[in-house]
Amino acid sequence: MRTSALRLSVVYAASFAAALVALVFVIYLLTTRFIDAEVDTVIERDAMSILEAYGRSGTRGIVNELDLRERTFSRINAVYLLTDAEGFVIAGNLPAWPAMRRDGRWVEFEIELREAGLETGRPVRAMMLEPGPGLRLLVGTDLSDRRDLGRRFAVAAGIGTLLVTLIALGIGYRQSQRILARVEAVSRSCKEIVGGNLARRLPLAGDDDEFDALAVEVNSLLARLARTTEILRTSLHSAAHDLRSPMHRMRLRMEQALNAEPASEVAGGDVAAAQRDTLEPLLRDVDQMQRVLTALLQIAEAESGTVGARPEPVALDLMLDELGELYQPQAEEQGITLAVSCAPGSLVLGHRQLLAQAVANLIDNALKFTPSGGRVDLRTELADGRLVISVADSGPGIPSEDRTRAVEPFVRLANAPPRDGSGLGLNLAAAVARLHGGSLRLEDNRPGLVARLDLPAGAPAGAP
Repeated sequence: MRTSALRLSVVYAASFAAALVALVFVIYLLTTRFIDAEVDTVIERDAMSILEAYGRSGTRGIVNELDLRERTFSRINAVYLLTDAEGFVIAGNLPAWPAMRRDGRWVEFEIELREAGLETGRPVRAMMLEPGPGLRLLVGTDLSDRRDLGRRFAVAAGIGTLLVTLIALGIGYRQSQRILARVEAVSRSCKEIVGGNLARRLPLAGDDDEFDALAVEVNSLLARLARTTEILRTSLHSAAHDLRSPMHRMRLRMEQALNAEPASEVAGGDVAAAQRDTLEPLLRDVDQMQRVLTALLQIAEAESGTVGARPEPVALDLMLDELGELYQPQAEEQGITLAVSCAPGSLVLGHRQLLAQAVANLIDNALKFTPSGGRVDLRTELADGRLVISVADSGPGIPSEDRTRAVEPFVRLANAPPRDGSGLGLNLAAAVARLHGGSLRLEDNRPGLVARLDLPAGAPAGAP
């Protein structure tokens, strides 16, 4: 009884046994009442038949009728007795008038019979009548067979209830062991996961029951936890690697500035130019470090779902028009055509700042890798309750085997030209898509690449 499953099985078995006992008891009562009613009906018919004989021939008619029935065994276990007012036996198969319990016309008593050298008492139920002046008549039935039937029924019911209870306990114990085995398997898996094996998953029995449903949900949570942990590990490793270079350059430039000639000895006396030459590279390195740290913070917020602001309806047509106006000068300077096409009234429920940053990263990547004379298209599509924001360019694109890896943090593909950037743009866009219940897909634009941000469309009714 140490496990709740076993206790629950015992409770179920006890409840089932109690219900079975109650059912058998009700059936027993109904059966005995039915038999009693049938016995009374048979006795009444028999008594009426004897009274009819008395009506035809008087006392002699009853005597003849009882003799006839005794010779022909007209009714099994029948009991008859006709006496006068003094108790003298006139006819019947009883030796004397018995002591009885009376209930109106109905009486019950016992008769003593010798069977196999032993005297046994047999219960009798009878109807007492007075067919005429000075006459008493008993018409009844020996209830021994009925009592035997009741005892057999009670014994059979008891044995059946005991067997069913034992079977129920056995089944309950088997089920409790099965449940306990599954719980132990889950416990072992949890211990492995706590021990650091994030690739471990809860086992599925294949029964498609509530345990499997719970395991599927927990495994989904573990998969996300493992993915987040891997992203964190990779991000920390890559961030440390990417930040090391600008910090090293900053240190060298500061050492050079400290070891440089005094300001009065600088060639030409241009102190401001010398300071600018020292500080401008430092500022560029600081800006690069700030971009990396900001992107990492945004990715961490999106992956953990701990964005401070509450989700609100975002009008994509207004947001994309603003982004198009923001990047139009850069596109014109590079000789690239930037086209924006968005259906009015396109709404998603989410965080406007993160969505704008994700789309801005996609546009920025498209402009970086699209040559002069190329084209970048920014549009939205609505299909099956989903809003898809697509950014398509005519650049070199990404090979299909590298597209999955391209959204990982700090990844720079081998065929990509050397450009400034943190290597976190696509990873941030993918994290924002997951935060909003969507996904980021990279597909072939022939030529170029099309990045599709797939999000749930619409806003809840009553949303501001």
